[in-house]
Amino acid sequence: MSSDHRKAVPRPEWVHGSGLGPEVKWTFGTDGKLTALALARESGDLIVADQAGTLYRLDRAGQIAAMTRLHAPLIALVWSDDGSTGAGIAGEDVIIRLDCELQTVSKISLPDVCISLAITPFGNHLAAGLANGLNLIFNERKRRIAQFETMKPLSFLEFCTSEPTLYGAAEHGLVCAHDLQGREIWQQKNWSNVGQLSITGDGDLVYLASFGHGVQAIDGDGVSIGSYVLDGTVNLVDVSFEPNRLIVSTIERQVYWLDADGELLWMTQLPDDIVNTCCDPLGEWCMVGMTNEGVYRLDWGGV
Repeated sequence: MSSDHRKAVPRPEWVHGSGLGPEVKWTFGTDGKLTALALARESGDLIVADQAGTLYRLDRAGQIAAMTRLHAPLIALVWSDDGSTGAGIAGEDVIIRLDCELQTVSKISLPDVCISLAITPFGNHLAAGLANGLNLIFNERKRRIAQFETMKPLSFLEFCTSEPTLYGAAEHGLVCAHDLQGREIWQQKNWSNVGQLSITGDGDLVYLASFGHGVQAIDGDGVSIGSYVLDGTVNLVDVSFEPNRLIVSTIERQVYWLDADGELLWMTQLPDDIVNTCCDPLGEWCMVGMTNEGVYRLDWGGV
């Protein structure tokens, strides 16, 4: 499939930043404003959604491998690591499940507004966090296999890759882990606001984008192990499969590339609002998606 959306590879001034600047491997522009971005970590596919209701699957080279038009834009998007399946939130209370060709497999109507979504590495289970504090886990046949309630609604959910564990965080006051039967494994109070949650592949480290408190790190048992204080109001964070690299961004449009110890390797100021950032499993490259400027693959040595 041809890719008219893929742009010639520029190296805009902001890429230089300070520190070890990356190479721009490719960029991609959408029909409408970018609304969501998800990386299939194993296959390397990038799934991109825009405000026009268009959904794209890009291969590692940034070429369009599949494309479809939906009746409504997706406001959130998750994808399995193997690239086989994914899901998105359409409207407020409907989950659309999609296959690798971006065809709709099923739809799930929810009893309240859906504010978070997570999918397991092979797409067998899907978790949805609702605005009323109810959290639901579905299998691939749309069957609800578990549910649990939390004192605060979980705005962020992520499944562990190596263990059947679901991690969650509220926007304020709560970080927790549950098994696939919905049983609580641990729960901790969190005193800062949260903009995103990201975990390493084995679930040994959990990172929280904690606005004025920078990036908070806790271990797989919920114990705080420190924080990385950065300039700006941190609202997005993603970590590589092994804790080699972190990609962090702020409301003020700053982007930071950090090593496992929180040391700054590169930082820059972007010209547009950031929708999402995705770090590859090895920490060699990342994706940065901006509302109007599109998607950039930034590379520090990957292929």
